[in-house]
Amino acid sequence: MPEIISALNRRQRERIFTITDYRKAKRQLPDDVRDAIVLQVTPAVISRSLNLLEKNVLRAMDAIHAACAFEWQADIFVTSDRRQFEAARKAGLHTEYIG
Repeated sequence: MPEIISALNRRQRERIFTITDYRKAKRQLPDDVRDAIVLQVTPAVISRSLNLLEKNVLRAMDAIHAACAFEWQADIFVTSDRRQFEAARKAGLHTEYIG
């Protein structure tokens, strides 16, 4: 949830969201993630994220997200971040860019 709240805050700072939009999205968030599967940051995830960071220009959390998807064997990895998309695709994930 912190990553989602961070993105919502960024949208508000960029004036894409009003404070009302932000509050509405924040209130809805617990219902939206209720059935989410939370993955542990295991040694394998750390190792894969380090590899992603060494081979790509990524933020640390973006590398961890992609590494978790790889370790979980996700059917598809969806992102709106172009660098994360390219790194995940190069790592072998079935990836969709929704930018």
